[in-house]
Amino acid sequence: MGQPVRNIIKEMHPELTAKPFYTLLIDGNNLLRQSLADTKVDSEGIHYGGIFQFLLQLRILLTMEYKYDYVYVVFDDTDSGILRYQIYNEYKANRDKNYAKHLISEGDSDYWKKLNQTIKGMEKSIFKKQEKRRRLEEKNLTPEEIIAKSEKLRQKEIVDENFERERNIIMMYCIEMSIRVLFDNKTEGDDFIAYYVANKKPEERVVIVSTDQDLTQLISPTVAVYNRTLKKYLNVKNFQKIKGYPVENVLLRKILCGDASDNIGNIKGLSENRLMELMPEIAERPVTIEEVKNRAKEKIEERILEKKKPLQWHENIVNGVSNKEYDGDFYEINERIINLKKPLLTKQAEETIEAMMYAPMEPDPQSFENLYKMIVRDNIQDLIDPNAFSRFFIPFKELSDREIKRYNEEMSQ
Repeated sequence: MGQPVRNIIKEMHPELTAKPFYTLLIDGNNLLRQSLADTKVDSEGIHYGGIFQFLLQLRILLTMEYKYDYVYVVFDDTDSGILRYQIYNEYKANRDKNYAKHLISEGDSDYWKKLNQTIKGMEKSIFKKQEKRRRLEEKNLTPEEIIAKSEKLRQKEIVDENFERERNIIMMYCIEMSIRVLFDNKTEGDDFIAYYVANKKPEERVVIVSTDQDLTQLISPTVAVYNRTLKKYLNVKNFQKIKGYPVENVLLRKILCGDASDNIGNIKGLSENRLMELMPEIAERPVTIEEVKNRAKEKIEERILEKKKPLQWHENIVNGVSNKEYDGDFYEINERIINLKKPLLTKQAEETIEAMMYAPMEPDPQSFENLYKMIVRDNIQDLIDPNAFSRFFIPFKELSDREIKRYNEEMSQ
């Protein structure tokens, strides 16, 4: 039988007696990009598969293990990530991002005109080089590989063409369903999620939905990440078994080994396999950058004593030499742009999330009527039938009812 908590302890630690509640944080960009693989189009040939699939996956999440009190969807905008670009100007350069252009003043001076022309010239030159490389690569591909590559390019075109339009529609739908939306033109969705986790209530249990490995940094006894690809909740108990190393080493591995998808540099010559070979303790316990550096120094000294030339990648670890250009200390810069325990938000984004956290949403009796009108307007044919609509949105209505109840309770106090 559990022992009663003494009053003095209750006063000092209210989280011990507070009733746990659940919050769902959805990486909207990640989920929508996956959802856009759905090829549904309306009677006019306009793609809406991303919207339908996004809502379907959200519905599934709401009917799984937990009953959520709060649901947030966070999205990136065109310039989201610019705060990291200002620290490291190679950030996401491989994704056709051009943060520099957005930092340029809109002024009409000759200087800005010339600078804009230079940037456009660089973009044109890069495009030509990419096209030439693509043609050379295709010469060595089999017919099956060419078909697979064409399909991949076609899917990318679908995403690029439809992402913004379908994202904007989803955001409007979410608001009608009492789902909170976070969106800032300079702040990334990951940082909104990280800020929320850092400022959540002690009794709150958070589930983050994303396949982005960056967000696993935030796993703790009260925070889990649901990975839709693995169909698993990653938490402090199972992370090491599933991934092969403790959650505390997610940041360490990425600082040292970089992230090709975000164009973040790594220690030159260092791969994840080499890192594990050098420091096998990474699989067993939390490890620091200093420990890795010291181990590399030991290996260098061992080889010198054996009258062997030190391995270059060992020296690169010690000296912080990267495969990319860094304007400053490699370790400091990577820590700043990677560590989600220290999220990067604009002042406006910070004020937005602080105002939204736990504030009751004012109920609108016509919310689901408005939503149905929007679905008819947007010709989402799978949901236009009133019976299909009402069945599909039952979990969303239950979430909205919980918000209304909370609002009424707060107003009556």
